[in-house]
Amino acid sequence: MAHSTHIAPLDLTPTGHLPAIVAQAPKPAREQLAGPCPVFRDCTDGTPGHFDHFSRAEVTDTDGTPLLDIGMVALSGDDHNAVVFVRGAEFTDAASLKAKTAELRRLLDAADALADRVFTDHQARG
Repeated sequence: MAHSTHIAPLDLTPTGHLPAIVAQAPKPAREQLAGPCPVFRDCTDGTPGHFDHFSRAEVTDTDGTPLLDIGMVALSGDDHNAVVFVRGAEFTDAASLKAKTAELRRLLDAADALADRVFTDHQARG
């Protein structure tokens, strides 16, 4: 059974920061720097004076099930550390996150190569 995926419109231009929530239209870089939150440029909470910061973007399957999501969280309270998450994994520094995203890129490249081989072989049989 073939699975098709719907890829939500993410602006994945390498800017060094996360894209906005998928429900929002991509903003020019100048607007992202002056986003609704004065503390974290990728926080999507526009409530004045908010203390909890967050954003989230996702890629979904055709039925809307998230295949992969990313985002950031920085909550008020005792622990003021910001966290960037990829699905269920949380990262507290850029180096460890970039190591994991490099691994994900290699896996996605392997998926593309697998698809090329499998569908070429399938077509050759027909």
